Amino acid sequence: FMSEGFLEAKKLALKFATLYALNKDLLSKSNKYDWGMRAIKSVLVVAGGFKRAEPSLSEQAVLMRSLRDTNVAKIEGDDLKIFMGLLVDLFPGVEVPRARDYQFEQVLVDVMEKDFGYTNDPEGYLLLKITQLIELLAIRHSVFLMGNPGSFKSAMWRGLRNAKTKKGDK
Repeated sequence: FMSEGFLEAKKLALKFATLYALNKDLLSKSNKYDWGMRAIKSVLVVAGGFKRAEPSLSEQAVLMRSLRDTNVAKIEGDDLKIFMGLLVDLFPGVEVPRARDYQFEQVLVDVMEKDFGYTNDPEGYLLLKITQLIELLAIRHSVFLMGNPGSFKSAMWRGLRNAKTKKGDK
């Protein structure tokens, strides 16, 4: 934490370590869950980026957001409920919305409608999953898309590819 400029490093480190210890103990024993040093490093890098991008946020809010945003995409079902409950318990009263790129989300919606004919995503599920994939790709060299048949794995990467192409990104 200190290398990323956090002043409350000791207090935040205790919350971070507690969360990951509880995750190991309470969440299902899935191979896709990583609560080790690689995951810790990723969260710290993201937290540092959030701290620099939004210096007005409290350090507690920055850490909570980075913990949430780097982990939620890979946690499913009842494990997600447990994880979110732990976050609320460790960071009481801290509510930070997800960082969102509304312009790119609109490009994604246009691509999903025009290129793939997806017009019914009232809950925003596919959009959320694509933005979570973007967040993961920002901190990981590679990711695996896993899920049941029909769970939008192909739609996610195709939609992201087409949206980035439309925007001029690689």
